[in-house]
Amino acid sequence: MTTLLMLSGGADSAAALIKVLTESHDPVYAHHIIISDSESPTRYKAENIACDRVVQYCREHYRNFVYTKSLWDFPLRYFGWNLTLCAFVGARVLRSFPEAKITRYAVGVIDEPHTLGMWNERVEEAQATFYAGLTTAKLTYRPEIVWPVAHMTKTDILNFLPSALIDSVSFCRNPLEVGQNIFRPCGKCISCNTRKEAARFPETY
Repeated sequence: MTTLLMLSGGADSAAALIKVLTESHDPVYAHHIIISDSESPTRYKAENIACDRVVQYCREHYRNFVYTKSLWDFPLRYFGWNLTLCAFVGARVLRSFPEAKITRYAVGVIDEPHTLGMWNERVEEAQATFYAGLTTAKLTYRPEIVWPVAHMTKTDILNFLPSALIDSVSFCRNPLEVGQNIFRPCGKCISCNTRKEAARFPETY
């Protein structure tokens, strides 16, 4: 049973990656979308660097897996949920590796406060997008969508992660680039506030 996980560079998807690597010996594919949108000119840079750190750590401390990336440049005002884009791209990644027979699509997100009570809608849209993307694939099986960390809180996630990863994953929605692949969180966005509530707020990452 091969699993595909969309990796964001954040704490939640890092925890999900560790879970899929350690809870079985099945093959794992991880894919990161470098998302450049109108919300922030720097967020995609921080996430891309954080992804590489997470991948390197997990390969060294757990086991090897396939890691790929793609670029999405969307300068228009309304981007929508990242979860939906991940589902669309995830279907394309699955179809790009037919020999892998990927049977599970893992989503590394939790039901955070910023979903504003729309968790069910986000799940429904992601599922519809993922399966729609596979309509013409004519697979002989129906891939399963799994949510390895959806039941966890942000505090649970940070307690679960190895200390080496906690302060290196990306989390701010509009970080300040201070040089040498180091970023300072804005301290004001929803994601920063969530990290503060978990009492694990680094000055830089």
